[in-house]
Amino acid sequence: MKIIYLTDIHDGLHGLKRILQTTEADLYLFSGDIIYKAFFSFDRIIDFCGVQEELYYLLTERKDDSTPFDFTTHAIRFPEKYSTAIVEKSQKYRDLYKLAAKTMKEKYEIIEKLILKYAKSPVYCLPGNYDLDLQYTELYQREVHRKSFEFQNIKVSGYGGAPIWTSGIPEKLTVVFHEYTKNGKNYSEPEDFFREELPDICWIHNPAYGYFDTIPGVGKCGSQGIRRYLDDESPSLVVSGHVHEDQGIKKTKNTVFINPSNFGAVDSLHGFQEGGYYAEILMEGKDVVQSNLCQLRGEDWHRLIEVDCSEKHLKLISQNPISTVSSEDYIRGN
Repeated sequence: MKIIYLTDIHDGLHGLKRILQTTEADLYLFSGDIIYKAFFSFDRIIDFCGVQEELYYLLTERKDDSTPFDFTTHAIRFPEKYSTAIVEKSQKYRDLYKLAAKTMKEKYEIIEKLILKYAKSPVYCLPGNYDLDLQYTELYQREVHRKSFEFQNIKVSGYGGAPIWTSGIPEKLTVVFHEYTKNGKNYSEPEDFFREELPDICWIHNPAYGYFDTIPGVGKCGSQGIRRYLDDESPSLVVSGHVHEDQGIKKTKNTVFINPSNFGAVDSLHGFQEGGYYAEILMEGKDVVQSNLCQLRGEDWHRLIEVDCSEKHLKLISQNPISTVSSEDYIRGN
């Protein structure tokens, strides 16, 4: 069985179309962040991010733990309790919020149409921190957040989102990553979910702690709960994303971990990241036997690094001379 796995698509709809048109696979996994911008207009993006961030700052000053959505709802409903400036800001936020939600849903509708027109095999989707909860979009039948499905006797379970606030996205409609520490005790819904499901393929947006979760200048950002689960259990495959800079493949015990890095191009604090990356994953039964790092460049895709995953330790099969990713950096120590 061949799986094609893309993560952090970031509005790369043309690239998504080319993958569906020109590749062959038994199963496609499209992972968050599927969307990157909540508006088509750059000016609207600036307006929404600005008023959203101002409201978060105001809530922090007031020591109010409500969301901007809930706060502005109350301010609009009871304007006599707030200053004119706050009421006006609240109305602006809610107007932009509605437009953002509408625009993002239109983008998911476009993706669904692309899949229906070009996909020759099943396609499933997992939301990231830039996405709406996909159950409220045209992709609802493909959504795998806190869900499982079986394909060719392989069980796939997904948990999306990430434990961060994402500026410019309507926070009330996003997936909540339910993991927190209180009174010294860590609670993790994704850990509980995976322990109950015991999948062959663990599909996550936010990585497990210590596995492709290092942000330059920040450190590790992965889930402690998912890491605890993976320390106890050995699924065949763990695919993640979110951290574009920590690209690689690793095998621990019998589990292959893969983060191919971002598919959609994106400007970040660490510079422009061209993207186009995705993974081909070959399985025999429930075992991962090979994984290839690929890249879409323009209209054509290329296999950059081919890795033998069938033995205890990963082995390089070949590296394409055009690859800007070295096999030494991509294939991590076992």
